[in-house]
Amino acid sequence: MHDWKEEVRRRLSRLHLEPAREAEIVEELAQHLDDLYERSLKTGLTDAEAKRVALKELADADLMQREMRRSQKPSSEAPVAGGGRTNVLADFWNDLRYAIRLQRKNPGFTIVAVIALALGIGANTAIFSVVNAVILRPLPYPDADKLVMLWSTTPKDGNQEQPFSFADFNDVRAQAKSFSNTRL
Repeated sequence: MHDWKEEVRRRLSRLHLEPAREAEIVEELAQHLDDLYERSLKTGLTDAEAKRVALKELADADLMQREMRRSQKPSSEAPVAGGGRTNVLADFWNDLRYAIRLQRKNPGFTIVAVIALALGIGANTAIFSVVNAVILRPLPYPDADKLVMLWSTTPKDGNQEQPFSFADFNDVRAQAKSFSNTRL
């Protein structure tokens, strides 16, 4: 594996870019050259031939100009939808590799983000499990939607609800016409 960063830095030095921008461009171009080098090796080229192909790509002025134009776009500028054909899967893998590289540079932030996501997912799972068991899942009785609970109130207790006494329950059972089954 060849380290392309020094070669890219050497070629970008004449542009006198600010250090942050230069570091970003060096990282992107080095990754691009490394990918090209790996693809060349997979096609059967020797190590020397693969390096030559990558260096030729780096020497190509169009590549450097494309990278410079891309890095100089304002961050508020959004890409135009349908502006051309792209390889979505290749873009996804490039973005994933870039994200992993950034996460390696800031391991503290990565750990905090992963813990926050884990706690959020865990809390949502626990809450949904409780809601599912208590509210969404029907009771394990036939015709559970027809169950009722009776309470009694008395004026002297300030209209507080109290459960029926057994004697009151027997009275309601004997007199009720609208209940189909009155069992404890």
